[in-house]
Amino acid sequence: MASDLFANASLYTPPEPDSLKTLDISEQVIAGLILRMMHINTSMVAHEIAAEICLPFFNVVEPILTMLRDNRLLEITRGDMAAVSYIYGITDGGRARAMQYFEQTTYVGPAPISVEAYVQIIAEQSLRQITVHADRLRDAFRGLVFDEKILDQVGPAVNSGRSIFLYGPPGNGKTSICERIVKSFGGSLFIPFALEVNGSIIKVFDEYNHKTVPPKADMRLQGKYDRRFRLIERPVIIVGGELTMDSLDLIWNAESRYYEAPFQLKANGGALMVDDFGRQRIDPKTLLNRWIVPLEKQVDFLTLHTGTKIEVPFDELIVFSTNLNPRDLVDDAFLRRIRYKIPINDPSHENFRAIWRIMSEVKGIPYADEIVDYFVEKHMRSNGRPLRGCLPRDILDNILDVCRYRQIEPTVTAEMLDDAAESYFVKFDDQIYAK
Repeated sequence: MASDLFANASLYTPPEPDSLKTLDISEQVIAGLILRMMHINTSMVAHEIAAEICLPFFNVVEPILTMLRDNRLLEITRGDMAAVSYIYGITDGGRARAMQYFEQTTYVGPAPISVEAYVQIIAEQSLRQITVHADRLRDAFRGLVFDEKILDQVGPAVNSGRSIFLYGPPGNGKTSICERIVKSFGGSLFIPFALEVNGSIIKVFDEYNHKTVPPKADMRLQGKYDRRFRLIERPVIIVGGELTMDSLDLIWNAESRYYEAPFQLKANGGALMVDDFGRQRIDPKTLLNRWIVPLEKQVDFLTLHTGTKIEVPFDELIVFSTNLNPRDLVDDAFLRRIRYKIPINDPSHENFRAIWRIMSEVKGIPYADEIVDYFVEKHMRSNGRPLRGCLPRDILDNILDVCRYRQIEPTVTAEMLDDAAESYFVKFDDQIYAK
């Protein structure tokens, strides 16, 4: 049953609207979008208009163009036999009407979808339809060196659909673990380019945070689907010290006159990781209070600058990650609300070797256990420094920089390790600052 649910969630395809009756937004929204676009371009071929707004020409765009032409807002400047090849121009009346639409929003691009349609689309592709078994989780974590006990802790947490608290020293792969968790869900999902609410536009698709699936990589992109959507890999959105309460609501751009979706809306279907938790400009309790209802009810409430509230899905895994002591951040009541607390500790000597070996292979540098043991003994244990999972990557990067500078083949010597350690680790000399 779980595998069937997984298949349905991963293969869902939004159907293409075949008429104005099956379109989830009003004709006026599409008309305003076309007029704004025509105001910018002056003239366009009919099929180009349909392609730009990502809607079918026949039975959807064509009747709206006819309406605009009947109202003398657009005109046909040149036409062949086929209506799809007509060249449309904007009239003076059309420019005046377009300016009125520009006062509401300057948005031009793929047509938006309604919030109601968005709720249904996310439900069809919900993470909660997917059960992550041990084998699937182990496959997702392949290539990552970690304490095996972590899988037994992460597995139930992932399937709970609740928040996860990762804590421990910095540099031990908490971000990588979050990414692998989302990878274990598998598949990809369709998200809309934008939403429409009472004439207001909310941009959802984010070129920075959303990784699109190439057309040839998924068979769904070869057939018919609603082109207002983008097929993306399940998102992993990471926010750190820049997180504020304002950024958790709709972000109004006064110049463009449309909204940018907040992080949690962009993370639907994937994970939102609050990195460096406790270092934000928000008190941890305030942040948790903001998300109590979304975490329990799987819905969030966002507010337009007009005061109108809208209800949207909250279908994502929230991962809090910190290198601070959890008890210095929050009280027991807070920790009880976060059901799964998972420590990510420093690697053992054996795992440190394994990480170094993997990084050496990736970077094309010779590996030997003696190299790692020398580094650990001289620069870590003798100085009371803990082993960290990020050190092999950082030290080898430093050595590669030296090899490129000297124009020699990638190699590692004791001298290079000493130089890399001296450059990497900071030693404060009070006498320097005593003057």
